[in-house]
Amino acid sequence: MPLLGHTHRAELELPSQQCPRNDGARVLRPWAVFVATVAAHAGQWSGVAMFPTLPEMKTLLRSLGVCLLLGAGVAAGEPSSAESCQEPCGARTRQLAGHTYVFPILQQSAFVTSHVGIREGLAMYDIPDVPVNDLEPLDVTLTGVQQTLDLSLNITGWLGLAGFGRATIITGTNADGLLSSGATVDLLGQVGGVVRLLRNERSGTQVSVRANFGYDKGREITLLPLINAILETPQVTVEELINGSLGQFLFVPSEETTANGGVYAAQTLGRMFSLQGSVLAEYAWQKRRPFDRIVGDRLEQKTHAVRFFFALAATLDLYPTTAVPVAVMGEYLFRTGRQEEFGRSDRTLKDSSLGLGVYYSGRANLQLGLGAVVNLDGEPQRGYGDEGSQRSSGDPTLSYGQLILRYVW
Repeated sequence: MPLLGHTHRAELELPSQQCPRNDGARVLRPWAVFVATVAAHAGQWSGVAMFPTLPEMKTLLRSLGVCLLLGAGVAAGEPSSAESCQEPCGARTRQLAGHTYVFPILQQSAFVTSHVGIREGLAMYDIPDVPVNDLEPLDVTLTGVQQTLDLSLNITGWLGLAGFGRATIITGTNADGLLSSGATVDLLGQVGGVVRLLRNERSGTQVSVRANFGYDKGREITLLPLINAILETPQVTVEELINGSLGQFLFVPSEETTANGGVYAAQTLGRMFSLQGSVLAEYAWQKRRPFDRIVGDRLEQKTHAVRFFFALAATLDLYPTTAVPVAVMGEYLFRTGRQEEFGRSDRTLKDSSLGLGVYYSGRANLQLGLGAVVNLDGEPQRGYGDEGSQRSSGDPTLSYGQLILRYVW
């Protein structure tokens, strides 16, 4: 009969096992203790044709009781999968070196995430010195609304798909605004992929590349060419205006197809601070179809554009150290390139945008906040000067605010 002391030593010398939900802690599994106890006696029982003796039965029962007690304690002490991950674990895809990143407004991010978001915005568009025939140039103010829906899916930890759709409606706030620049209705969609190249938790660095294809379809609603045509045809009636070709001046369909690609980086500077930056190149195929009163039909005008974008965003998150769930992000975007003009010389693009956002940062899987952006030195608007000649306005300024809501899973 083996000594009880030998049995106890066998139980104590069992190798501990790794607990995947206890941060790598080494624990002794109760079921392993009982199995080892039975195995220690099995060799003795198999060597002789007899059942276990009463002391041995007591030892086995005591071992089974201890195992049940230990099992209950471990089950009560171990966190469940829901407790060990308070939020959807996918939310950690936008965390790096202990810092939770905020998605910027003026650029995409370097992170491969699964999220859905909606942005509701109000915009104001100021256009100085708009040409109106032989009259004095007008300063026009336009207002509008914008709605954006974006979706991102991570296929693996380093590969993902992303896309968004946006609808924008801008109308004149007064008679001058509607007369000179009218209203624009714009629908924009973009889809693309992201590949993570580098992720270093120690240095807090992540680098990714993105490639996207986009399609922009709009219809400019401008009254100025229509008025010019009416002035040159004074005998026109209201019925002829509505049913005839003069009504074609009211709408100018436009389309743009784009292909772009860029490099995106994120750098953690402690639990409270972070930087995000990107460099993006884009090529655009454009089409515009204004109505020509001499031909009596729309003429297709095809142009192209090459654009380069340089963006930087800095974030301060108060939540990790002060328990105040507020994050503030400042952004800057610079755009340059060349824009081909139909019937005129090419134009150099050069404008910049400033952004500021305040967000709730109490949950890693939720981004909720308000953002504001102002665009400086924007693209001039076309107008008509003396005798119908095309001229450009001054540099417009676009400013808008957004309510931003995103959920990460």
